[in-house]
Amino acid sequence: MNPLATKIARWIESQGPISVAQYMNLCQFDAEGGSYTARQTIGRDFITSPEVSQTFGEMLGLWVAQTWYDQGRPANPRLIEMGPGRGTLMADALRAITAAAPEFLAVAEIVLVEASPALMTMQREKLKLTSADIAWHERFDDALTDRPLYLIANEFFDCLPVHQYVKTERGWCERMVGNKDGALTFALNPDPVPNSATLLPPSRGTAKDGAVYEVSPAALALAEEIGRAVAKQGGGALIMDYGYDSAGFGDTLQAVANGKPADVLNEPGDSDLSAHVDFLALARAAAAGGAAVYGPTTQCNFLADLGIGERGERLIKSNPTDARDIAIAIDRLVNPAEMGALFKALVLVAQGAPKPPGFGFG
Repeated sequence: MNPLATKIARWIESQGPISVAQYMNLCQFDAEGGSYTARQTIGRDFITSPEVSQTFGEMLGLWVAQTWYDQGRPANPRLIEMGPGRGTLMADALRAITAAAPEFLAVAEIVLVEASPALMTMQREKLKLTSADIAWHERFDDALTDRPLYLIANEFFDCLPVHQYVKTERGWCERMVGNKDGALTFALNPDPVPNSATLLPPSRGTAKDGAVYEVSPAALALAEEIGRAVAKQGGGALIMDYGYDSAGFGDTLQAVANGKPADVLNEPGDSDLSAHVDFLALARAAAAGGAAVYGPTTQCNFLADLGIGERGERLIKSNPTDARDIAIAIDRLVNPAEMGALFKALVLVAQGAPKPPGFGFG
């Protein structure tokens, strides 16, 4: 067991089993062993869309610029990226915005919301050559909601902690992390959830024993907060992630270390944990905050409508020796058998705002 596993095991011995959400939070944000707060490695072990092709970040940058134009170019906009990873997406987005809408950058404040000191260092290095003035915040809060915001959250919500509930003959019981013979292990709370009707989807009654349902209160609260800010101040929010767009059940919690699947309970803090995003739940939360919601739609449809195919053709024309690599990378983003269907896009704008880019298909 690594030091964080030992710490968690001792905590369980003294306080009792912890929820999956508590476990995820410790794995990510423990001051001494968390993957985001203490680990000095390259950051997320997942290969994210911006790392696949520069066209991904460029398309999102153009989405920001076009949304701003369509809304009448509101004054004092703020461009925010949640969990910007290595800074690749923002670098590509800024390059595209600089070419297409330099007047946006002339008036916009740019903020990166990042909790990892190690990743902040990487982002500063990645973005040091940009002429834009960039600020960093550790969290999204009221200080960022006082002006029109254009927010991008790519593969951010999948990292937020989830609670897991398992259907048993006695009802829905929360999955916990316990300590058995010195090793971390999954267990079920012996008492069923008393208010399952408020936690679980309407189809819960048809679930078979052993079915797993995941819910992320942190994700829902954040989606509602962003929706409220957009509804009040204007702008738009683009959420892209892997997940599902229909009510369903399943254990999607996963760990990745060194680019390979890992045991969720093994070496906590040394791997990246995530779970599929419930896009319908996010949409309901954002709507409760007052925002108009578009989607979810597939990443394939969204990027195609933004013009990723045409951008790829121009990129290939400018770099003919790299034509095959460029085509393969873009295909990975949009092919339904690759990332095109599993990844979704959800957009929030103010009520009455123009229809945002990315939804002109069909």
